[in-house]
Amino acid sequence: MFHKTTFLNKVIIIFICFFSLNIMSEVITLDGVISPDEWNQSTEFDLEYEVMPSRNTAAGLKTTAYVKFDKKYLYIGIKAYGDPNKIRATLKNRDQTWNEDYVALMADPFRDGRYGVLVGVNALGVQLDEKHISSAGPDDSWDILFQSATSFQSDGYSAELIIPFAELQLPDTEVQKWKMGFIRKSYEAGIQTVFASFKNLPAETCYACQGDEEIVLGSPEKIYRNYLYPYIFLNQNGNRPVKDFKLQNPDYEIGITGLYDLSKSSSIEYTINPDFSQVESDVPMIMANQTFAMSYPEKRTFFLEGSELLKSDTQTVYTRSITNPLGAVKYINQGKNNTIYLLQATDTDSPYLAAGQYRSYKGSAGKSKVTIGRVKRNLGNKSHVGLIATNRDYQVGGSGSVIEFDSLINILDDYILDLNYARSETQEGNVNFIETDDTFAGRTYAMDGESFSGAAKNFRLRWAVDKANAGVRFSDVSPTYRAHVGFVGRNDYKYRNYWYGRTFRSQGTIRKINFNLNNRNRLNSKNEKTQEFYEFRINFETNFNFTGAVEWQIKPSEKFYGIQYGEQQDFNIRGQYHPSESFFTSFEIEKGEAIAKRIEKPEIGDAIEYNFYNVFRFSDNFKISLGHRYSELKNKVTGEEFYAGEINRLELDYQIDSALSTRTVIEKNDFSDDYFLEALIQWKPNPYTIFYAGGTQFYEEPNPFSDNIRLETSQIYAKFQYFYNPNS
Repeated sequence: MFHKTTFLNKVIIIFICFFSLNIMSEVITLDGVISPDEWNQSTEFDLEYEVMPSRNTAAGLKTTAYVKFDKKYLYIGIKAYGDPNKIRATLKNRDQTWNEDYVALMADPFRDGRYGVLVGVNALGVQLDEKHISSAGPDDSWDILFQSATSFQSDGYSAELIIPFAELQLPDTEVQKWKMGFIRKSYEAGIQTVFASFKNLPAETCYACQGDEEIVLGSPEKIYRNYLYPYIFLNQNGNRPVKDFKLQNPDYEIGITGLYDLSKSSSIEYTINPDFSQVESDVPMIMANQTFAMSYPEKRTFFLEGSELLKSDTQTVYTRSITNPLGAVKYINQGKNNTIYLLQATDTDSPYLAAGQYRSYKGSAGKSKVTIGRVKRNLGNKSHVGLIATNRDYQVGGSGSVIEFDSLINILDDYILDLNYARSETQEGNVNFIETDDTFAGRTYAMDGESFSGAAKNFRLRWAVDKANAGVRFSDVSPTYRAHVGFVGRNDYKYRNYWYGRTFRSQGTIRKINFNLNNRNRLNSKNEKTQEFYEFRINFETNFNFTGAVEWQIKPSEKFYGIQYGEQQDFNIRGQYHPSESFFTSFEIEKGEAIAKRIEKPEIGDAIEYNFYNVFRFSDNFKISLGHRYSELKNKVTGEEFYAGEINRLELDYQIDSALSTRTVIEKNDFSDDYFLEALIQWKPNPYTIFYAGGTQFYEEPNPFSDNIRLETSQIYAKFQYFYNPNS
């Protein structure tokens, strides 16, 4: 559909841009129109390749990008040609429009393939930005302050961006010389299609680093960030036991977070009484047959900056283990050859996670001091070596530390080798957090003053070319290994994994089809096989916006609590259909066999789980989402249910503009017979100035062998956080 911006929306957009950035530029007029007079002396890029679903074929639509710069800003203009009636673009919150028509810059300021940024907009001007770190994947929680505008024409649409150099990590050199490229996503051909100014490399570990054009951007002024984010948070909580609801006293919090750049490549961030309240609570997971602790993604602003530097196959660092810090300080230096990350925090409510072979053991350890250190050395050719060190001292007694060596080696551009070795040291206190008589390696899980060490090892070799990929992975985790600032829910295993995949592309109805074979074996520390696993999977993409996958899994054997169980099979089918911006539907159906792990005498039962999700969009502003999820496990002979339940969810979203939105959620959880209503109004003119008010719910994460997920707390709240830049 052809989108038009009303006069009122234009006024709002202008106000928001001024309020959030106050950028004044004489280089271009920020109106989204590519004027020849403004861009006649720019550097031009043609997006001549289709990189998805085809690989490096000729682009089916014309797209041209323009680059200019001065001492403070990088100026980007992009003209996307095509039929404006076939453009998919809606108003959403920032970083929520990746599956719509958008254009973006991709840049590698260091020109070494280890750190890249993506900055762009969808066709209606909703901003998108991501940071890419070699081996860590994309991170769209990374946000910068930049200005943008878009405009529709009869032959497509265009976009203009103004990006301050001060918002980016830059080499500490006088003259900036970057590698740069551009991408465009389009649905005009009837399928999600990506065009680029560069050829896509299948073994690339940093997607945003693939731009192959080098461009000299002069000598930017040394303008360093000096940001402050004071906040006030008001809330009223109510405990939600199974039957009774009890209100707590109203409460409030006041705190501040600050960010200060020490150089082009280093910064320090600090916080006092940080606010970690969430606009959206974690999405509940059906855990009816899960015996291990579940991890959740980090959403808290203070911990997001630099979080990609801490990623490791051994999960040595899990920042959500710092639950409720009183204060924290963080230093990051990302130079050309070396990267340094240091964090110190005082946590007032420390979780304690002890892993086992068959389950996790959890407790609350009270106050603790947390230290995290990270050093990476760039070896060139997109390779690195590094060290991670963590320590946690519990106020009630005891401590835990880990030191890890890690490396990523790029071999002949087609092979990637990951190596990890971690060593943990644990000194238990004498205050017991865990109520159990279970033992491991001749020791107790209870806190009784024991001391021990453990190790975790990982070897992974990946191979990728245009039409195929393969790999092997070996991981060993000893029974005594613990990561007190990380996330290790299972130990006492040796993991062996082998996989192979093959991809075929065409211009027919099936545009892409991918076949995958996977074999996994798990042994314990005594070399006894505890699980054998085979998987065959087919993924496909069509030319009518339907994607799907079919999986067949076989477990010839599995050992649980010392008992050897026989064969289990599982069949899974899932798909997504997105014919227009007005409608989206997805489904997943899984049927097979599984061990009922939460009954007194575990046994193999018949399992089924299905999930349906639908989105109906009635305008660029308004959508309705419907979700239904069901899970059950039954006795194979009698049909008796070990568990059965469903979660139904209705969500209403109205996006007034890119900054102001409302949301209402109604959810019914059949497992615990809980239901709730959530409402939210949110105003976010930039990533750091925030106002929201509403209500939310918090689920209790159950201990293994306990009841399923249930609501623990209801909350109404209001928050205002203000972005202040003393330099502006």
